[in-house]
Amino acid sequence: MSASAPSIPQPRIPIPARKAKFALAGLFLLTAAMWFSSPTLLATNFLPHWYCYVGNQRLLWTQVITDLVIGLSYVVISVTLVWLVRRTGRDLPYPYFFWAFGLFIVSCGGTHFMEVITVWKPVYWLSAAVKIVTASASAGTAAVLFVSADDIADFVRTAREAAARRGSEQYRALVESAPMAVVSADLEGKITAWNPAAERIFGWSAPEVIGNRAPFVPEEKLEEHAELRRNTLAGQITTGFETTRLNRMNERFAVSISTAPVSDEKGRPISAMSVIEDIRDRKRIEQELREKSDVLATVTQALNTFLDKGDWSAASQQLLTFAIRQTESEYGLLGVVLEGPVLRVLAHQGLVWDSKVNRELYEKIVRQYESERYFEVRHEHNLLGEVITKGKTVVANSPKTDPRSGGLPAGHPGMSSFLGVPIFKGKEVVGLIGVANRPGGYTGQELRYLETMSQATGVLYDSYRQNLRRSALEEEQKVLESQVRQAQKMEVLGRLAGGVAHDFNNMLMVLGGCSELLYRSLPKESPARTYLDQIQRTTEKAAAVTKQLLAFSRKQVFELRPLDLHEVLTQSEFMLPRLLGSDVELTFHYDAAQSWILSDPSQVEQVVANLAINARDAMPEGGHLAISTRNAASLPADVPGGSALSGNWVVLEVSDTGQGMDEKTRLQIFEPFFTTKPADKGTGLGLATVYGIVKQSGGHIRVQSSPGEGTRFSLYFPVAERVIPQVRDSSAIQTVEQGDGRTTILVADDEAALRHALVDILRTSGYEVLEAQSATKALEIAEQHSGKLDILLTDIVMPGLRGTELARRVTKIHPGIQVVYMSGYAEGFSEVELPPNSVFLQKPFRFATLLEQLKLFRRRA
Repeated sequence: MSASAPSIPQPRIPIPARKAKFALAGLFLLTAAMWFSSPTLLATNFLPHWYCYVGNQRLLWTQVITDLVIGLSYVVISVTLVWLVRRTGRDLPYPYFFWAFGLFIVSCGGTHFMEVITVWKPVYWLSAAVKIVTASASAGTAAVLFVSADDIADFVRTAREAAARRGSEQYRALVESAPMAVVSADLEGKITAWNPAAERIFGWSAPEVIGNRAPFVPEEKLEEHAELRRNTLAGQITTGFETTRLNRMNERFAVSISTAPVSDEKGRPISAMSVIEDIRDRKRIEQELREKSDVLATVTQALNTFLDKGDWSAASQQLLTFAIRQTESEYGLLGVVLEGPVLRVLAHQGLVWDSKVNRELYEKIVRQYESERYFEVRHEHNLLGEVITKGKTVVANSPKTDPRSGGLPAGHPGMSSFLGVPIFKGKEVVGLIGVANRPGGYTGQELRYLETMSQATGVLYDSYRQNLRRSALEEEQKVLESQVRQAQKMEVLGRLAGGVAHDFNNMLMVLGGCSELLYRSLPKESPARTYLDQIQRTTEKAAAVTKQLLAFSRKQVFELRPLDLHEVLTQSEFMLPRLLGSDVELTFHYDAAQSWILSDPSQVEQVVANLAINARDAMPEGGHLAISTRNAASLPADVPGGSALSGNWVVLEVSDTGQGMDEKTRLQIFEPFFTTKPADKGTGLGLATVYGIVKQSGGHIRVQSSPGEGTRFSLYFPVAERVIPQVRDSSAIQTVEQGDGRTTILVADDEAALRHALVDILRTSGYEVLEAQSATKALEIAEQHSGKLDILLTDIVMPGLRGTELARRVTKIHPGIQVVYMSGYAEGFSEVELPPNSVFLQKPFRFATLLEQLKLFRRRA
């Protein structure tokens, strides 16, 4: 809408302005000429005025000064009027009136100047002439004003109406373009004005509402509206009154109303003007700001809780309580996403599990939460997993039929609706806020609280994950340092054990060999055979101790081969009850589908026996010992280095219901000579031996124990391929076949007593024997011997030249020679690396075993 201002109306004067100006000027000049032509005009035959003021100088100068000031003022006024007429030109209405008034003023000024002159110069005729001119100008000005009075009045009225029209048009343009609704109502409450903004905000057009009462006032706000109108008509101005109004779609929304009365010329109110602003957006923004402020305040409070107490669970509980309250949910949880896939729940509220239906799961969760202040659940194929893996909000108002739910475990609280929001750090999902069971389900409006909380807590829970990683690295570093220290200890003890075992096994070999020779030389009915048999059994027990010493130090030469763990355990089922006693209940459970491992059968039996004996001692009043197997696809995270290893594992678990142990004891149980038993009950080598055997088999050990809750040993062995185990030629056979007298054996051993015993048994068994007290001497004999050497029987550890090097050199001299290696301890030697046509015998061994091996060699030849 546009408005143009009308031009200023010009007066209708019967005498043109230019003519009036010339008429006045002519009148003035005519009068002046008439008087100046008179000879008496300048006559001075009168007394000047000062004679009237004789004796009163103050009065004289008062008259002079005031006349001068008045005269000068009249001149200034006249000049100003002339300048104004010249400056405005045709835009000034009634210019002739200004000319006439200017002439009148200047002539008046002239009379005052003449009053000053006549004080000293008695030119009264000249003064009279000036007054005549002034009178003429005054009469002319009065005539002009009289003639123009009606026209001036019409001009003023016309100008006022034009100004009113301009103001009305400007007001209308302002109202029409206003972004807020402008509504006017008369004294009866009927609408008299309705601008386009009102139509846009409320939906009714102007013709629909003008002349009718306001349709936008809700029924519950009618009294409020009437009160506001009464106050306005009473003269009260209202600003920013917030209330609710109604649009044509029957939607209620927030508005801000400002009202003012409209009065007539006499000040009486005739209508009420209202400016109505739609403040829905402002209210929404204010609500969002309040919500974000509430969320940030809650997050800040939770952060302060963590900083003060260091309790992630308490801090998370505050956040979850806020989320449940704002979404009007029954229960919920807040957790951090870990690898696995695992959700570590740091806070839960309202979760009440049915302990009767699913007692095992219930007790596990409760026990873990009470001890660790969190519990962990997997999230692969359920609503939680949908939130975490896809990184999006999930709303499910029918979880039972929702294909994403994946079902709930037995005993889980019922779920009628679910809302889950991921917590992001960058683009990575680091956590989850989940709430459930809002009456009526979730509409999506509840998201604003959870999404704001998600944005504000992303850094917080990413920090939790970083702390976990840092702690894991620190813990792994501690474990590695502990393993290095353990390895250093084992290295020292291993060298000591190896040296002791080497010498001790040689002595046992001599003792056992001599007793065996003597046993064979006696008749069967000799009573001395009983004592010799006892010596032999004692020798074997001593050899077992030496073997255990080497096993715990991991220096024993293992006979690694594929074996069925179930088969080894089956053999233990008959031996263990005698070790445990009748007050210990023993059970076996074989659940491993793949039970083949790579180890030494005798050492696995040793492991089971040691763990069983250890469990028995932990249950002095009896208890239950369970031995079971299962398969695992990975190692637990708390096994050192387990996260870096992959593959399938056979798990051997030995669990007891004994006294258990604390954390400090658990960290020391594999150290050599560490024991909690009395001095006469334990050596401290049992678990160290177990540790050594498992490590040599490529396995790992996990120990779980708490005081009063028993102990569980979990032994992880790599799965081996199922093959038919190769039968070794070293099996003990008591019957001995005599040699043929043509087989030549070179015996090399630096232990004289043992060498002599070996030579004697071989010669009495029908073999040609060459003996050497060192490897160097044996090499000389091999070089000088012109005949055939069939077999080399050599110790591995000898001064100067090792037995393996001796065998290599002798084989070059006598190709086809067969070799029997023997040793009580051979560091760096592996039976797997044996060359062809050779075997290894671990000292001490029975002579019958050696002779049987020689018989096999003879048959091959």
